[in-house]
Parts: sequence; C-alpha cells; structure tokens
Amino acid sequence: MQQQTLTQPETEQRGEALPGVGDKCVFVVFNPVSGRSDPDERKKAISDALARHGYTCQFIVTSEERGAKALTEEAIQDGVDLVAVSGGDGTVMEVLHALVGTDIPVAILPAGTGNLLSTNLGIPGAVPDAVEVALSGLPYSLDLARSSEGRYFAIMGGMGLDGKVIEEADREAKNRLGVLAYFWAAAKNLSRRREAVVIRLDDRPPLRRRAKSVLIANMGKITGGLEALPTAAPDDGLLDVAIVKARTFWQWLRLFGYAVLGRTQEAPEIEVYQARRIRLTSRRPEPVEFDGEEAGRMSSLTVEVVPSAVRVLLPKDAPAARDTREPPVMVARRSARNRLLLAGGAVLALTVAGVLGVRAWQRLRRRSRP
Repeated sequence: MQQQTLTQPETEQRGEALPGVGDKCVFVVFNPVSGRSDPDERKKAISDALARHGYTCQFIVTSEERGAKALTEEAIQDGVDLVAVSGGDGTVMEVLHALVGTDIPVAILPAGTGNLLSTNLGIPGAVPDAVEVALSGLPYSLDLARSSEGRYFAIMGGMGLDGKVIEEADREAKNRLGVLAYFWAAAKNLSRRREAVVIRLDDRPPLRRRAKSVLIANMGKITGGLEALPTAAPDDGLLDVAIVKARTFWQWLRLFGYAVLGRTQEAPEIEVYQARRIRLTSRRPEPVEFDGEEAGRMSSLTVEVVPSAVRVLLPKDAPAARDTREPPVMVARRSARNRLLLAGGAVLALTVAGVLGVRAWQRLRRRSRP
C-alpha cells in the first residue's frame, strides 16, 4: 500500500503546526490528558517518528470546549484523506464516530490507560511502530455498535457491574493507579447483588434473567488481554451478548480461569448469544458504559450493530487483518495457549535462575569457611 498524502487543515483556526507543514503532513487529533505520559514528550515522539519517514505533522489538540469528534468533523470538511489520533479509547471512539459513513481511514496511536481497541486490533503501543502502521498499514473495515441515543462504541458496552466499575475507576483513580484502577474497582463490587433484567435479541422471545452484568461486545479482549468473549468478531455484522451470573468468589475465580484459557463462553457462570439488535430492560436504573466511558444510569438500553462503519489502518500481520474464515474462538484459544506457554517459560526461567543462584551462594559460603 502506498503512503498516504494529507491535505493541510487551516492552522490559524485550529492548532499548532510544526515548521515545514506541506503535502506530506499527518493530521493528528491529540488528547493531552490521555494516559499518564507527558504530552510534550508524546508529541516529540510522534513528530520524530514521522520525520524519519519524511513527514511532518499537525497536532490538533482537544479541549473541554472542542472534543475529538468536532475537530475530526472540521478536518473532514478541510479534505483530509487520513486522520491519526493520539489518545485513549474514548478519544479514538470520538474520532471514529465522526468518520462513520466516510471512506477516510484512521490511524490509531495508542496513548490511553487501557488502549483496548489497539489491543484487540493488534496495533502496536510503541509510537515508532504505531506510526509505521499509520503510513503503511492496511485499511480494515470495522463494525461499530450504536445505541438508540446515537452513541457509538467499538469494543464493548454493558449494563450493571461493568458500568459500576467504570464509574469508580475515574480519571483521578486511573492517574493514581493506572490500569490497576479497573481491577480495584471490580474487586470492590464483586459482591454487588444480581439484578433482574429482560434481554431481547432481534425478534426472538425475551430472556428473563438475574445477572451481575450484561455485556454487549463487538470485540472480545478486556484489560490484561483476557478474552472476555472469544466469539466476538469486529467484522461479522453481529454483536455478542454475555449474561454474567457469577455470585461467589469461587464462581468468579472459575470464570477467570475459563477466560485465561480462551473459553469464557463455556463457563457455567455465563450465557452467550449473538444478535444484530439488543434491548436490555431492568427494574431500576443501572450504570451503563461504552468502551470504558460512563454513559449514565439507564433502565432501558437498545444497541444495534453498524456493519463496516469505519476503516482502520492495521499492521499487515495483525490478527484482524488475516483470513477472517478462521473462527474467532480458535484465534482466542491459540492466543491463550501462547500466553500460557510464555507464562510457563517465565516461571521455568525464574525457577532455574533461583536454583542456580542458591547453588552459587552455597559454593561461596563453603569457600569462605576457614
């Protein structure tokens, strides 16, 4: 694929441009408060990586007054043919929302706390590698999910426990604990009671359940790379629905074990379905989240899939860019096996190192004796 040339946006109106901005300029929507890195250092890393390929860049910085969606819409009007975004999943989702229905691809330069979208799509986290993908990656058609309120999400949304976790893992907690903020919030709320919920999938008869959480997924990986829903695929025109019913600590532990093995859908604590349109109804308002962003509390939530909604640039060897005839469940199991092999290798290496260290220490002690 040839490198893409970008049209220069109106610098005077909306941002700061590096010297020499011209035909080979990359338009970067930049969120300065994403993640925990220094924004100036992040800017320098991006501009240096682009310069090595003969490109300059224009950073259009988000603010409370002008978010990523509005800035991207202005860029579209200026005629750009590629948008890069440096930020977390929330910022990336705003950009994707603006690009729905266009043929303009987006290049993701991950800079958030979780970066779940880039994790699911196989986009590297290091700036030089992500920039390489931005300039030479392959365009990939990605489904999105859309709520009845017109809000889009790319990875996963839900009602119940996951929404409560996002409520408590706020910006302050993430700045202090990083990705551990999610685990801490989850641990505090595992004992949260199950709520009665009615799930309607397309035109099928309603399902009535008591659940800790109901997840709606376009992609399956969550924090830590765990396969929460291995059956989810971002290009199949379907959304996966998981009804989570775990109550006790041991049930959660068993569910976690299935996730580590890439077999979450087989756990007895969960029910998994697929549909194009999902409606959830609860007796009382429950916390809702989309892609790790709070969406308020609702007693009714309707979500539908938008097939091939946007185009994202991916590495040529990214799992999502490979032959889509391989079932996502098989991909998840292979990834799980690889993780276990790596973990086993690390444990073995540490064990051998420990044994050798103890023996070396024993030899030194013997030699030091009179």
